Amino acid sequence: MLLYAVAAADAGSTGEEVDLPLRAHRSRGLTVFAEPRTQPPQRSTRELLGFGRALHQLWAYVPVLPMRFGTVVRDDDELDRLVAEHESEWSDRLAAVTGHSECIVHLLMPARAATVRTGSDYLRRRAMEVKQRDAETAELQALLAPYASEIRPLPPVRPHEVRLAVLVPDEHVEAVRTVVEEWSTNGPEATVTGPWPPFSFCQEAGE
Repeated sequence: MLLYAVAAADAGSTGEEVDLPLRAHRSRGLTVFAEPRTQPPQRSTRELLGFGRALHQLWAYVPVLPMRFGTVVRDDDELDRLVAEHESEWSDRLAAVTGHSECIVHLLMPARAATVRTGSDYLRRRAMEVKQRDAETAELQALLAPYASEIRPLPPVRPHEVRLAVLVPDEHVEAVRTVVEEWSTNGPEATVTGPWPPFSFCQEAGE
């Protein structure tokens, strides 16, 4: 079986709402959504996109924790052992993300155009850029803190960019967007995307 996600025990027949033939396996205090397979999945674009699409469809009906793509078990007994091993941590994370969404804050720091003549000049410029980036990021995090349950850094996708994943109670999503837009009018460019399913927060920080 290919494992997709973990939900609370009362998730019901949510798996029936997904395009893939998922079954809901109830074990202890949790439900695991799994797809019967005779072969493990291939790490192909089609498989990955289908996996991601199923996770988003599941989240539309019930809070879930995604499993790592490619996680398989042989049978129900092995799945029960896996649930027994992780029940406590999975239950805690489900409680943390239920009723929440993920917003991603994109902070774009302006590039400095100063001429670099020596290696020392370059190092000084980089130190100034890092100091400014850290100061702006800390200021933005402080503004977001009253509305956020958790804030985690994400890898940048553009040069001079800082990305923050913000776990936000659903009723505070618009407040987060407003805070960032107002802050950006007097500082670096910052935008908010989302709300998304809070998949950046489905593991404890540092795992």
